[in-house]
Amino acid sequence: MAMLCEPIDKYFVETLLCSGGGKMSIIGIHWMVRAMIRLKVVTAMLLLALNNITYAQIADVSGVGEDRDSALRDAKRNAVEQVVGTYINSETLLSQASVVSDEIYAKSVGFITDVRVIDEGKRNGNYYVRAKIDVNTNPNSELMNRIEMIKALGDPRIGVVVTYYSDADNAAKEKYPLMCESAINRKLVELGFSHVIDSALIYNEKNFDRGMALDASALLPNPEMDYLIIGKLDLHTGNISLPRYTDLGSGELVENFSTNLINSVAEINVEVVKAATGEVVNTFRSETKSINNSNNSSENTAVVQLSEIVATKIKSVLANKASAADNQIQVEIEIDNYKFVSEIITALKHTAGVSSVQEKNFSNGKAMVTIETTLKPQTVFRLLKEKCKCNLYIKNITANNIVITAE
Repeated sequence: MAMLCEPIDKYFVETLLCSGGGKMSIIGIHWMVRAMIRLKVVTAMLLLALNNITYAQIADVSGVGEDRDSALRDAKRNAVEQVVGTYINSETLLSQASVVSDEIYAKSVGFITDVRVIDEGKRNGNYYVRAKIDVNTNPNSELMNRIEMIKALGDPRIGVVVTYYSDADNAAKEKYPLMCESAINRKLVELGFSHVIDSALIYNEKNFDRGMALDASALLPNPEMDYLIIGKLDLHTGNISLPRYTDLGSGELVENFSTNLINSVAEINVEVVKAATGEVVNTFRSETKSINNSNNSSENTAVVQLSEIVATKIKSVLANKASAADNQIQVEIEIDNYKFVSEIITALKHTAGVSSVQEKNFSNGKAMVTIETTLKPQTVFRLLKEKCKCNLYIKNITANNIVITAE
């Protein structure tokens, strides 16, 4: 407050003294100073309010339900749906229908910052509400993270497997990789990914015992994922000691003494791999450290901090991959009649933006085709529907995989 008063006092004192003001002038000074301070405070509060409004989009919506509460929930869902629609086009929404429905709209209440009811009441046996609803569009909000993920990355299926780098046979080999995986998965979900696969499912798929020494690349290929994240974790822990001197002047060293503080350094080498092909998309190394008063606390903190850094880097790697000029997509065609498979492959070869169409195999009513393309998977499917005479239906779609049937 003193910082606000100082320039104002100086200005008014100089002005009024020059005009020969006496006692009344001093009173005038204090009144004007208080007025200017109030003005500055009000201005600051308005600026803060405007800043908050900047990160909220207002939706004018209505909701219907059996009672007021259910009508308000319906209105909130409609508000979120309206805001999502301003960021994601209908084509993407259609291809990601299950993701949007289950992962965004189901959490709509958590994305609302304010509700102002304009009109409400009973209509045709139901309760009706019309309201202006503020939806949180802060760039770092959960909603905007989800929207960014669907737009940029197609919300890929991700599996994270962490092994212990050291050959030491101790409890840490089981405890810390699991802790690291869990923390990475939690952060990935927070960053907007919704298809994060538990590592236990990945190991069970291959009938591997995670307690045994394993090269994680043996988990490939895995068509149930788009990307497999393979991490090799190492952890170093030790007491922090400081030198003790008998004479600070001479600097004669007698011995080191323990501070009872524990320093843990966690490091990890990571490979981001295409799960269907084993192609390494990116590799990186991260390291962090933690100081605490016990081994357990120090090591736990270091591993969790490292895991959050890794998850953020994974998002960056996949975002860069998604923005690359060409992206490889696997097209799975589930149909008994090979005539339809041949028609789809021909259509792919004559689709602008699609290149390197390669059929891998056709057996048991399933064909596997890989393509290089600048297009999003949902766009590839839409163009196929336009070009093919057979009726195409989509079973599943992710960033790097399309599963379709035909008749």
